[in-house]
Amino acid sequence: MTTHHPNPPLPLTEGKYDSDDQEKNPHGKKKWFHPFKILGFLLDNWFLIGIGVSIVLAWRFPNVAADGGVIRSEYSIKYGAIAIIFLITGLTLSTKSLYVQLRNWKLHLFTQLFSFLFFPAVVFAIVNIVNASHGNIDKHVLAGLVVMGVMPTTVASNITMTRSAGGSTESATIEVCIGNLLGTFITPLLCSLFFSSDTWSFGKPIAKDGGGSTADGLKEIYRQLAKQIGLAIFVPLFVGQVIQNVFPKRTQWVSTKFRLAKISTFFLLLLIWSVFSTQFKAQAFEAVSTSSIIFLVFLNLGLYGVFTLLCVFLTRLPFSHPSSPSNVHINTGISSKRNSGRRLVNIQSFRFNKRESTAICFCAVAKGMVVGAPTLSILYGGFPEQQKAILSIPLVLYQGQQVAVAQILVYFFKKWNEKPDTYFQDPPAADVKDSPRNSNNPEDNRIANEQQEKA
Repeated sequence: MTTHHPNPPLPLTEGKYDSDDQEKNPHGKKKWFHPFKILGFLLDNWFLIGIGVSIVLAWRFPNVAADGGVIRSEYSIKYGAIAIIFLITGLTLSTKSLYVQLRNWKLHLFTQLFSFLFFPAVVFAIVNIVNASHGNIDKHVLAGLVVMGVMPTTVASNITMTRSAGGSTESATIEVCIGNLLGTFITPLLCSLFFSSDTWSFGKPIAKDGGGSTADGLKEIYRQLAKQIGLAIFVPLFVGQVIQNVFPKRTQWVSTKFRLAKISTFFLLLLIWSVFSTQFKAQAFEAVSTSSIIFLVFLNLGLYGVFTLLCVFLTRLPFSHPSSPSNVHINTGISSKRNSGRRLVNIQSFRFNKRESTAICFCAVAKGMVVGAPTLSILYGGFPEQQKAILSIPLVLYQGQQVAVAQILVYFFKKWNEKPDTYFQDPPAADVKDSPRNSNNPEDNRIANEQQEKA
């Protein structure tokens, strides 16, 4: 015998309420002010929030993380934290992939020329225009912009951002090492070159002897930078690679279990905290006008945004379609009738894949304080402390802004890298006969093979 209940079953009642909720919110999404929605937003953007918290802490308690402060950040952070970042990098990167990127001379050529030639040239042109307009911008701030332009790429944030965006971390790591090694020699020379004219003589580097020459300070520069780069970059990177190759499975487990990439990002916040603490302690921001700070903020944003877009364009070459390679004919001038007097330059051979382009965008446009701070301190050792602090303001602001903007760009680069790379994939079967690989020209076949290997 079946017993009938006088009341409807609870599932039907609950379903009725669920139906009513779906009518009010047909997509089943929580409203923006829902606690879980807010918590999810905070967790997704914890790094940007962390940057703000780091700057506020540096402003309120500058003596804690400034150079010579409570935690002695010149050792604990500029050596310890950065060494941990590169140890994690060494633990998570393939040795074979690092070797492949080390041989990628096109990657090195583009990144370093952009960083040490194009970037400072554009900045110097802008600074000259501003200086000629006789505005209210402090002259030492303008000189600091030139110094910022000749500095090498930063050593931590570009690797962290490249990894988060799904780019080639191997490419970013190699470019960081090469860029900071080159910067050890190139930066002092470029500083002397840009400040050689009478107009900019006030910004000419003065070594600790006050003699107006950097010759006596170069030896000390090379010693300190070799120590910084060796202990904070190369040694931990090498140790990480050794551990990874000796214990590959355990290293992979530790990397996944403890989320080493997140830990690396956290240590980057410590670096930002230290850099701003040093500036607030020296009262550098109080020594310049508000208009100078506003000018720097907007100029830095413009430089980073425009240069990033330019890097994307130049590394991807969107005007050259992969299905129809663009060949540029260059006349040698011997004779227009002699076909042997012409040679083909395939534009597509200078195109980078998406992951490499991402690494270039985060490396070529970045400037860092880790190597920049000791370089500036030694080059301008003969300057008063406050003037030296003012010269470093553009570099400090640029590093803080570039990290914040790069964190936003990570989202877009990550979405971009998740999509197929149309320039570096095998052509469809129906179009194989039109592929350069089957061309009668041996040069076309060689280029097609190189692109296939890169893909």
